[in-house]
Amino acid sequence: MAVIYQKELAIKHRCDVCVVGAGPAGIAAAIAAARQGQSVMLFESLAMPGGMSTAALVPVLMPWTDGNNVLCGGIGKEIIDRAQATGAMRGGAIYAERLKRLYEVMLLEAGVVISYTTKLIDVIMRDRQIDLAIFNAKSGTFAVKAQRYVDASGDGDLAAMAGAPYEIGDTQGRMMPGTLCSLWAGVDWQEFRLGGAFSHNDDNMLALLRKAVAEGMLSQEDYHLTGMTKTSDNVITGNLSHCFGINPLDELSMTTKLIENRRVCAEYERFFRTYIRGFANAEIAATGAVMGVRESRRITGDYVLNADDYQKRATFPDEIGRYNFGIDIHPAEPGGDASLAEHKKQYIGQHYRRGESYGIPYRVLCPQQVENVLCAGRCVSTDRAVMASLRVIPGCWITGMAAGTAAAMSIAQGCTPRALPARALQQQLKRDGAFLPNFNA
Repeated sequence: MAVIYQKELAIKHRCDVCVVGAGPAGIAAAIAAARQGQSVMLFESLAMPGGMSTAALVPVLMPWTDGNNVLCGGIGKEIIDRAQATGAMRGGAIYAERLKRLYEVMLLEAGVVISYTTKLIDVIMRDRQIDLAIFNAKSGTFAVKAQRYVDASGDGDLAAMAGAPYEIGDTQGRMMPGTLCSLWAGVDWQEFRLGGAFSHNDDNMLALLRKAVAEGMLSQEDYHLTGMTKTSDNVITGNLSHCFGINPLDELSMTTKLIENRRVCAEYERFFRTYIRGFANAEIAATGAVMGVRESRRITGDYVLNADDYQKRATFPDEIGRYNFGIDIHPAEPGGDASLAEHKKQYIGQHYRRGESYGIPYRVLCPQQVENVLCAGRCVSTDRAVMASLRVIPGCWITGMAAGTAAAMSIAQGCTPRALPARALQQQLKRDGAFLPNFNA
């Protein structure tokens, strides 16, 4: 059964650049566009900035250098430097509460207007362009009119609503599992380190996991345990366990899996207290406000960055950055030792050597069939393999900075983002610190 629902909406906000999603990509995009002199509004459905890096409690950065160069140069490097200085990060470990505050400081310094607890629900199109983005918040449902829109939603919501084509999951539509990360108190870290069991790469930990599964202490046979990270002097963050069968585009699936994984987290609390040194008095203080989602829509752009490009360490004439994280595809279903072996084979076998990286062409930010939208973050145009590399936080900073800069420049030059000369964009990105070793001004 269907109904027709009509309502007159006010255009509550007007801005030059409207960014949807305040995860790492959206933050970088908003700051970059604002620093180019455009008015920017950043809309986020949650009550905080940072997305996976804060709300989901993802505890650690993936590579931000190739061993010789900082790949997320510019805004990404600035975030890392300021995070180290403020205690929001120690090395690659993320202290989520402090990182939220740092993100807000940087956004406000740039002049970005932030609107939390504000959810995108629709768009109104005109001639292959978004005319209005429709949001819902406590004040009601309203429209926002902008010249350019950046989809940093993670799930590609904005671009999909605008009619851009997309792909999702593997050939059977299955997606990588999510993870409900957790904060732990009462851990004796020094004792834990002496125990010698840290992650899924450790044979002692694997033996204990097998034992716990056999005893019924752990209800799913998942031996891919990413492990624990010391994120402050007193707080440990657990990146465990996998949430299989999740569909991040279905609210009932997400609800079911959140409930299920809070129960599974309690199982791991018992497991760690029973078997792991240093955890005798440990307890889970909190689980993530949202599920850590690894995979959702991949919006189809003017180019699809693919596994062959990854293998070739490809270079592109329009590249806006380079990255190097391994192809990290987590198995879609629990499979015990077989799934763990397959993941290790894929992941470790795809690692780059020192100094190696692949190019990210500007075209992957430009969704097909839409003219005034740019994508950033996990939803950019890649195949599944490259998505599994580029989806992580430093990769999101790279594509976010480029998308925000391109959005602002296209307004200033009076052209669509697709028509923006790549060379002009590269010049600006390089001035702002982006790593573009193959571009000569």
